[in-house]
Parts: sequence; structure tokens; C-alpha cells
Amino acid sequence: MFSQERHAPKQRSEEASACEHCGALVYGDTRRCPQCGHFPIKLHLCPRCKTISAADAERCWRCGHVFLPDHDYL
Repeated sequence: MFSQERHAPKQRSEEASACEHCGALVYGDTRRCPQCGHFPIKLHLCPRCKTISAADAERCWRCGHVFLPDHDYL
């Protein structure tokens, strides 16, 4: 006979944090936020040369493009 055991949902061992774009709950292994689709941490994507820079960067380290406040994030 088949057993009627109930399986508990898998729990994540990583700590949860909030997406810096929308505030949704994300885990350490999350590549894209399940709510807004952005990367959970803010990183700049240069619209000119497509290089990734830190969120606090004022300009692209490769081509010098100036980032606008609250724009150009992945």
C-alpha cells in the first residue's frame, strides 16, 4: 500500500533580504527578484557600453558615461 505521508515544503537555509528595487522577499541564491524581475541588489548597467558598475558609482568605469540618479539599474 502507499503511505499517506505528508512532505513538508523545502525550507531555504539562506537568510532572506529585501529587493532593493521593490522590497520583495529574496534569498541569497535568487538571481532575479520574483516580483519585479530586477537583480535583488542595485547595479548600474551602462546604456552606452553595457558594462556593470556599482550602485554608488556616479559614472561608468569603462566609458565614463554619467549615470542619472535612480536610473540605469539592472
